[in-house]
Amino acid sequence: MPWEITFPYSFLILNLITILMSYNPLGYQNLITYKQGQEIYQLTKDFTAKYLDPIKDSRLKSHLDDSGRSVPRNIMEGYKRGNTKSYLEFLGFSRASNEELKGDYTELEREYKEEIRKLPIGINNKDEIIRIVEEILTKIYGEDCMLGRQIKGLEKRYIEKGDERDRLKKDRMDFQKQQIVENWRRKYWS
Repeated sequence: MPWEITFPYSFLILNLITILMSYNPLGYQNLITYKQGQEIYQLTKDFTAKYLDPIKDSRLKSHLDDSGRSVPRNIMEGYKRGNTKSYLEFLGFSRASNEELKGDYTELEREYKEEIRKLPIGINNKDEIIRIVEEILTKIYGEDCMLGRQIKGLEKRYIEKGDERDRLKKDRMDFQKQQIVENWRRKYWS
């Protein structure tokens, strides 16, 4: 019965291999939320560079750029954390940054429509800026919806299956139980 001694080790190794094979360290790059977050970030950088005054609007420009950057970066960081609980937390950060963008762009849209904000030098038509802001807002609303669905799906998976740490902890406890049984067998049945 030599297989009884190696069984717990092979069980742990098999589980570890399964986890490693199912985890793609760059898998976040395939997520639509990540791709669209990157697109929103690029559109935001382009918008702030072209339509916001670097001196008068420096705080707004910086805030828009930082919020835009945070959306995909938090998806990336959460994914790389390697456990569902942390991933959910970082998706929440990403969604919150997306909400900040939504608020800032909504305010910009209102200010341009009500002519509170002056047009940048070289731009004579406010409709051009409003159209661009509305296009970015459409993507932001879509990103919010997708992040919401992604979070709900991960929450469901976490409730039903637990977390990677939960599985490893269970595997460790099973291994320890098997060791206790083997030690007991050797001591009393040998």
